[in-house]
Amino acid sequence: MPSTVLPAGVSRWRLAVFAVVAVVLAGLLSLTDEPVSPALAAMGLLTLVYIASTAVDAVREHPAFPLASAVYTTLLFAGGYASGALSNLLWGVLAVLSAVGVVVEAYNYRHGTSYLRLDFE
Repeated sequence: MPSTVLPAGVSRWRLAVFAVVAVVLAGLLSLTDEPVSPALAAMGLLTLVYIASTAVDAVREHPAFPLASAVYTTLLFAGGYASGALSNLLWGVLAVLSAVGVVVEAYNYRHGTSYLRLDFE
């Protein structure tokens, strides 16, 4: 039996993805000579927190998870817009579309519906 056992309700595969993303972000950070902008640092930290939280089954199964995912996506795209990376028009359009998704998910959460959700089950 291994010496480290994950608690029940924690996905080892999602933790593995978290570890890979953390290593990649740390590697990218170590390769740059320029200071990292606060917006890019916030995007990286936000991504790590989001991926780590999705490793817990109770988080993914919570009714507010789709709303939290939509908020995460909106903040990520808004951070991309604020950082000036790539095309600001692209980041801006994606942020606005994601904000519409937040409104839809807030409505779905409040009313217990699943309108405009892509469901592949």
